[in-house]
Amino acid sequence: MVELVATIDVDALRAYLLDYCGSAMMSGFAAAVIDVAQVEAAQGRELCEMAESLGVDLRRFEV
Repeated sequence: MVELVATIDVDALRAYLLDYCGSAMMSGFAAAVIDVAQVEAAQGRELCEMAESLGVDLRRFEV
């Protein structure tokens, strides 16, 4: 397996994920609170992994 490396705007990705998870939380999905806390605490690589697990296209955040 070849791992491709791209530079990601982590701040923009974090803001996007906070909005995504925050919207879920406000829609009554209480478990999203955990996701918001995880997004706030995550380092760059963890943030990318979270985004990929949610189906987010990381190419949108390449710099």
